[in-house]
Amino acid sequence: MVQDIRQGKMSVKKYERYFYGLPIVRQRSEQELIQMAKDGLKEEIRDGLETEEFPTLETLFEEAEEVEEMLKETPPSSPNAARSPITATSKRYGRRTKVTRRMRV
Repeated sequence: MVQDIRQGKMSVKKYERYFYGLPIVRQRSEQELIQMAKDGLKEEIRDGLETEEFPTLETLFEEAEEVEEMLKETPPSSPNAARSPITATSKRYGRRTKVTRRMRV
């Protein structure tokens, strides 16, 4: 069951509700849950997270939502696009956050 915890096509908010509804949430430590939730995020959201470590599951989901919003603001990608890292200021924490988006070559 642990391997099946994936965001898939869900928004971060829906994934968060899904994750908190799992029975495993009452059986694991906070740090184990953070790692499982992070591993289940879409790759582009995981890549945009500023840090590898989060103090709480809530902070992971908050930052993941911010990355998701920044990704929505970028233009749609095309098959001929190259990946280029950009940074944006995190509204919640006032920090610089790395976000990867596709740019035309």
